[in-house]
Amino acid sequence: MLREWGGLAVSSVLILIIFACTFPGLFTSCEPNLIALDQKLQPPSSAHILGTDEMGRDLLARVLYGGRVTIWSSLTIAAVSIFVATLWASISAYAGGIVDEVMTRIMDSLMNIPSLLFVLLLVSILDPGMVSLVIALSLIKWTGSGRIIRGQVLTLVNAEFILASRAIGGSPAHILVKHIVPNTWFLVVTLFGLNFGSSILSISSLNFLGFGVQLPNPEWGAMINYARTYLQTHPNLMLFPGLAIVLTILATNITLTYFERARGHNQVSYL
Repeated sequence: MLREWGGLAVSSVLILIIFACTFPGLFTSCEPNLIALDQKLQPPSSAHILGTDEMGRDLLARVLYGGRVTIWSSLTIAAVSIFVATLWASISAYAGGIVDEVMTRIMDSLMNIPSLLFVLLLVSILDPGMVSLVIALSLIKWTGSGRIIRGQVLTLVNAEFILASRAIGGSPAHILVKHIVPNTWFLVVTLFGLNFGSSILSISSLNFLGFGVQLPNPEWGAMINYARTYLQTHPNLMLFPGLAIVLTILATNITLTYFERARGHNQVSYL
């Protein structure tokens, strides 16, 4: 019972983080890019709950508005990659034969490309920015999930209910949509959560390297990069965006664990 309440509390924290970053205006009236040089590097106070940065900008506002960029970019990457992985893996495993062989080889080839190298190459071709990062990461992140989903689908294609559906004339599209995809939903949800967490880390890392948002717009990884100069004198500039990254990823992983346990407890055996 205590674990269930703990998982529910952490899930609520994750929802709160996403909500606060989606609607930052409800939690602060400060503008994230408003420069006030006479208030630069201020400690936390009632006027500025997290303090101000080297340009006098409110740190809470920048963390929340920067989180909106990080979180929704990561959600987009996770959604696109899971959609492509589910579609690709389902068609590949269900079709079998030469189709499965070719589609699996394509997936394996993409998996063997270093993700960072692929992203940097694509971003260098496109204009640097969040759109380029989202496109690049979406194109490379689906492969790992695709292999896992393919393995799950392979265990389903010879199941009795699939064979029965084929026997009564069910089309491949009907079987995929009505039987196979619904029976992989839990795996898809789990992979979506894992991709969301890993995408936050990827987005933040690439923005830290300067391949994402451009000044003066905030983003968690970019904020950590800007704060390096002040690490020893004003560590709060790096602490708060870093803490936001850690809390969001940790809350996501704990929520997934809670979700798995809840599903396990609710399963009914018909044997």
